[in-house]
Amino acid sequence: MVDVPKFTTPPPIGGNFTVAHLDDAWLAEASDYQTDIMSGAPVGQSKQTGTLDNIVRLFDDRYDTLARIMRQECGFVESHQIGYVKRHKHEFTGWNAECNLIVMVSDLGTTKKGNKRLTVEDPSGEMTILAPQKNPMCASLLRDDVIGVTGSFLKDTDIFWVKRIQYPEVLMSHQNRGGEDYDPVSIAFASDLHMGSIEFMEPEWDKMMAWLNSGHPIAKNIKYFVFTGDVVEGVGVYPGQEKNLGPNSEHHHTYSTDMMNVYDQYEFFARKLDMLPDHINPIIIPGNHDAVRPAEPQPVLEERIQNMFNDATFIGNPMRAQLSGIDVLAYHGKGVDDMVPVMKHVTYEAPAEAMKEMLKKRHLAPIWGERNALSPEEEDQMVIRDVPDVFVTGHTHAHQVEWFRGLPLIVSSTFQNETDFMNMLGYKAKKCLLTVYNIRNRETKVIPFGDA
Repeated sequence: MVDVPKFTTPPPIGGNFTVAHLDDAWLAEASDYQTDIMSGAPVGQSKQTGTLDNIVRLFDDRYDTLARIMRQECGFVESHQIGYVKRHKHEFTGWNAECNLIVMVSDLGTTKKGNKRLTVEDPSGEMTILAPQKNPMCASLLRDDVIGVTGSFLKDTDIFWVKRIQYPEVLMSHQNRGGEDYDPVSIAFASDLHMGSIEFMEPEWDKMMAWLNSGHPIAKNIKYFVFTGDVVEGVGVYPGQEKNLGPNSEHHHTYSTDMMNVYDQYEFFARKLDMLPDHINPIIIPGNHDAVRPAEPQPVLEERIQNMFNDATFIGNPMRAQLSGIDVLAYHGKGVDDMVPVMKHVTYEAPAEAMKEMLKKRHLAPIWGERNALSPEEEDQMVIRDVPDVFVTGHTHAHQVEWFRGLPLIVSSTFQNETDFMNMLGYKAKKCLLTVYNIRNRETKVIPFGDA
């Protein structure tokens, strides 16, 4: 059993969060407003078996969906398909004989002159195209992207030269929902708690819980608390993990077991979550350390685990949910693992750059068959079909808050200290930072509960 502390006075925290510095929307009490959680369609629950036909249908759905977004939202309409263009090459030869194609990138490379060589396809066929290296859109190109291209054949060659590249991106004119029509309540975000790990930062967690129960205006304003995956350390996730499981004597964990069983880890998390005040509604999605399949999209945690919790909402990964009318896209974020090795501007220290690319591509994990395992569902559930009002990820043990094209990007902070593996890499996590977003005024507060 876990002893739930009795909270009296709020713990000291950094930053200036006094009433005099808060907008009126932060002073509303969440308990005065109705809880309103509407989750989207379940993810990761189809009966696909991973056959070639399943995979083909997945890519067909991705292409069709992103092509439709390209036409309807970006105003890019294909003039022809690849098959027609190849058969009528003479119509599209010369600088002024350009055409529009919507294609999927099946392979990409670089010529001796540094230009991009792309093998692309659509339902009618396949062809090779070249794009100039100076085109800034080339820096974002990945295999399996769906893009629009405008170009033509160079005279007396078979080279189809691309003048323009269009992604099915969120438009620069986009603005998320908020304002006086919405309840003045807020959403808190954290991720990668890794309870069950010897590096779980229990004193900092308890400090946060004490503050949430303290009566501070921001704490009383929080209506929802979204945990974006890896809430427990898990078992058998990587070789030798067992040596990292159990209590950390330095931090005096209140574990009643050795944490070698994943169900004990969830039981511990459930009792720790009982510390939340009644006005805060926890929402939990899985990550790659949780007790679900590793392939994305991931279904909700099993019923046995859900039954351990007195009050929590469980949704799959990625999550689409309306919280008091605000559309939240929460994704654990393992798709970042595929972007970091091939995109120079995307790093684990600044994963918001990966989130921007996901919004440009309208896809959370565009590359098939790399580090991040993907499941061939009946439809591609990693496509961002509708633009959210808030986009949040975890996984990287970083922390960022940025605005991009009219919506906030939040990288949730971890409550796990650096592991041996992180220390070997020299990676410094950004720990114990609670991010709180107010729905009405669109402001974000970051509350620190640790030293880093």
